[in-house]
Amino acid sequence: MMREYRSSKRQPGTRQRNVAAAMIAGGALAFWYYSYEPVAAEDNRPTNLAYVEQHDLSHLPVSVIQSQVESQKVPDPGEAEPLAGSTSEKMTELTNRYALLYMVSQLERGIEKLKKYDSYSVVFERLERINGEMQDQQEIELKLRHAPFSVYMKWRTGDKGRQLLFSENENDGRMLVKLGGLKGRFLPTIKLDPNGDRAMAESRHSVAQAGIANLAKEIILNRQRDLKLKQMPCCTIKENVEYNKRPCTQIIVEYCSAKDSPVYRRTITIIDDELHIPVYVRNYTWPTENTVDMEEETLIECYSFKELHLDDQLADATWKKSNPGYRFR
Repeated sequence: MMREYRSSKRQPGTRQRNVAAAMIAGGALAFWYYSYEPVAAEDNRPTNLAYVEQHDLSHLPVSVIQSQVESQKVPDPGEAEPLAGSTSEKMTELTNRYALLYMVSQLERGIEKLKKYDSYSVVFERLERINGEMQDQQEIELKLRHAPFSVYMKWRTGDKGRQLLFSENENDGRMLVKLGGLKGRFLPTIKLDPNGDRAMAESRHSVAQAGIANLAKEIILNRQRDLKLKQMPCCTIKENVEYNKRPCTQIIVEYCSAKDSPVYRRTITIIDDELHIPVYVRNYTWPTENTVDMEEETLIECYSFKELHLDDQLADATWKKSNPGYRFR
C-alpha cells in the first residue's frame, strides 16, 4: 500500500535521486514480471507439465512464500488504500499464479510416479457432508489397480466389515457391496450402479473416481480453471509441514466470490514432498444467512491417505468376487 507522504520540503538534488531510483526499481520489476510470461485470462494454451517446467517449479522460491505473507498483513489504519493496478496488486496476482502453477506441476509429477506401479494399498479416511448432514468419519482399507481400473474397500469404522468391490471389466460395470456386521452374514450381496442414486446417497463421489491419482487429476483441473479466472483466488503456501511423519507442503486456495467457485470457498491441500501426491484435502463451501460457526458448518469434505504401500504387487484374486476371503454371495 502507498503510505501518506508527510508535508516536508525536499532538496532538488534529493528529489532527482529519488526519481532516478524509482525509475530503476520500476524497470527491474517490469523485467522480472515479464520474464515469467504470465498467461492472460483468455489464453487457451493448456497448463501442462511441459509448460510449467519452463518456470522451474520443482522447488518453490522463498520469495513466493514471503510475498504471500506480506500480502496478508493487516493494513495500518494510517495507510491509504492501494490504487487500482498498483505494484502490490500486480505482485499479488503474480504470486497467486505462480503458486497455482507450482501446485499443478507437483501433482502431475505425482501422477507420473503412480503410473509406475500397477496397484497399491492405502488407508483412506473420509468425512463428508451429504444432503446438509455431516456423516461420521470413516476409515477404510483401500486397494486399487490402475488398469483395468479396480477398487476394493473394507470398512474399519462405521459399518465395520462392509466390503465394496468394483472393476470396470467385471459384473456389468456395477459395484458389489457386502454389508458389515450381522446384516452382512444374512443379507445377500448388493449390486449397484456406481453412479446411481442409491450408491451416491452415501458418498459425494463415485467409486469410479476413487484413489490418489483421480483426486490429483481433479485438483489439477480445478487449479487450471483457476488460472483462467479474471480474479484468481488467493494462494498461501507453507513448506516444512509434517503429515504422517513425512515432510509435506501445504497449499491453501481461497476464492473471492461464489461466482468464481460455486461449490468451494476454501480448500486446503497437503502434498507429500517426495511422492508429490495429495495426502490430505479439506474443502469448505460458502456460508448461508443461517450460518453461525463458519469453520464447522461450511466444511463439506475431508479426505486423507496414510500407510501407503506401493511396492506390494496385489494378486489378481484381489479384484475377483470369487475370492474366498470376501464371501460375496
